[in-house]
Amino acid sequence: MSETSTTKTCFVFVVENGFTMQAFSSAVEVLRVARKLGATDLFSYSVCGLDGTPVAASNEITIVPDLDINKLPPNAIMVIVSGAGADRDPNPALISKLRFWARQARPIWALSSGVVRLAQAGLIDGCNVAPHWEDVPYLKEHHPRVDISTSLFVDNVLHPTCSGGGAAADLMLSFVRRAAPPGMIEDIASRLVMDGVRDGRIRQSLPAKMRFETTNKLVFSAVRLMENNCFEALSLQDISHRVGISQRQLERLFRKEFQKTPAKVYTELRLDEARQEVLAGHRSLIDIALDYGYQAGNFSKVYQRVFGVLPSEDRKKPAPDMS
Repeated sequence: MSETSTTKTCFVFVVENGFTMQAFSSAVEVLRVARKLGATDLFSYSVCGLDGTPVAASNEITIVPDLDINKLPPNAIMVIVSGAGADRDPNPALISKLRFWARQARPIWALSSGVVRLAQAGLIDGCNVAPHWEDVPYLKEHHPRVDISTSLFVDNVLHPTCSGGGAAADLMLSFVRRAAPPGMIEDIASRLVMDGVRDGRIRQSLPAKMRFETTNKLVFSAVRLMENNCFEALSLQDISHRVGISQRQLERLFRKEFQKTPAKVYTELRLDEARQEVLAGHRSLIDIALDYGYQAGNFSKVYQRVFGVLPSEDRKKPAPDMS
């Protein structure tokens, strides 16, 4: 599967039993197409396991490693791919390898629950990472020093990470953009039938219970109503009526839970949804504004007040370079 050279960036995917196939294949396919388009002198990729035996993904498809884990190319970027259960099933052999590679100053990335393994190895304390939202409760409880992002991926850090699934392609495209000829990533995305190249600032689709954590069932129900009615906004009177409390009580509960008024929470929710479309760059700003109930000029003012930047500038703003 691989070709190695001292001038190439060699991605070595380290898979363990139960790894997430979609995250693995999404990243690999970007590299495969890049090489097909002429980047064979820039990138190569290999797969290894801890002992060289076939490794089964969570979907029970087996991958046969093609590289000895003890014979890594000198310029390898190690990409750890794990799956659901990494928080429950320890893997001391992999943790030992991660610490060894870190001492060697090898670059180490993580896809999906590979982020959990980096945390267990003590490599990302104080680092900003993008874990899958299902791994967030574990990380908060057992690794509180890890700085958790809700973004699809984080690449401008020591250990680039992504939330898994298709976000692995976005992380890899972000890297390829910096090394490949102009226009190549758009060609890669087109050949993989991807709907554009997503910015790292775009967040994961999180369930309401994680976006606004609360144990108050009335507040949670109100937030769900807000999330489900971002396009055509409900009045606060209507929301409080549906929840079964007065508007004044709704105000008190939101201030107690979030130190914000229901109106401010609703505005932030709607603008946050709108921002994902702004950053995606597929639709006109006027259409986005109208969809969310704003006139173009008013949308820009509210957007700037919430995010500190005009939507037109936010769309043009480049993602930070990978360090």
